[in-house]
Amino acid sequence: MTPLLLMVVGGAAAAAATVLLLVGLRWARSDALDILEVDDLTLLRKEQRRRAEGEGLISRLARAQVPRLRRLLGPARIASLQRRIDEAGRPDGLTVDLFLQQCAFWAVLVLPIVFLFLVQGNFLMIPLCAVVPVLLPLVRVAAEQRKRRERMERDLPDFLDVLAVTVMAGVTFRAALARVAARFDGPLSEEVTLTLHQIANGASVREAFDDMRRRSSSEPVSQFVGALLQSQELGAPLAESLGQIAEDIRRDSAQRQKQAAAKMSPRVTLVSSMILLPAALILVLVGLVLGLDVDFGALLGGLG
Repeated sequence: MTPLLLMVVGGAAAAAATVLLLVGLRWARSDALDILEVDDLTLLRKEQRRRAEGEGLISRLARAQVPRLRRLLGPARIASLQRRIDEAGRPDGLTVDLFLQQCAFWAVLVLPIVFLFLVQGNFLMIPLCAVVPVLLPLVRVAAEQRKRRERMERDLPDFLDVLAVTVMAGVTFRAALARVAARFDGPLSEEVTLTLHQIANGASVREAFDDMRRRSSSEPVSQFVGALLQSQELGAPLAESLGQIAEDIRRDSAQRQKQAAAKMSPRVTLVSSMILLPAALILVLVGLVLGLDVDFGALLGGLG
């Protein structure tokens, strides 16, 4: 890079930093809670105020872009994003506004890199930089979704077995759910407890369990909710349905584990071929060389 181009890049970077500083100082004077949703303010006001007081300039710049990002995405995409966050269990109190703030935070950090690529004429890397601010927070949410769904599907058979025994013992349905949920921990217990709270606060049984099915995004949980609603509305025997669902879930889980093991075998073979086999050959060759007592100094000297 020529000295003239270095001077141009340095001056442009300094100008961009100055603009960011001025905009940040402008937003720093505003209240950190002005742009948040009413529901989020009601639930997380103290936590958000604590975070706002300790945030730096880049975080304030990122939060200032949240209303603009909401308008850009539109109601449909915001609802889809809210569903993903609910399925992930709202890790660390995550909300839609905080997710968008994280995206804007990474976008501010990536912006100087984009500018540098523009100056260098490397236009192929710009789309990648545009994807990174969205991809990083989204990958975290997707990972939490997967772990939470797997944990719920792993706990559900035992939960259903205990629930079936409790119902057969003569305990009422809601009391049995509350008692069994108290004996378990994890996302399944949390979802059942939240559903019972919704019913206690006036929601219908169908509405509350439909919300639970939507938040779980799990086929076994959907089967459990369907059998439960059928028992409640049509008077079907609940204990038998719960036992059958638990057996089906265990069978499906065993099949998935066999498929995962079958997919893992070629990977293990590839690793063995690329790592273990060359290492074994090197060990054999070193042993042969040491056993033959070859004088490499004389050999190399003769070649020279």
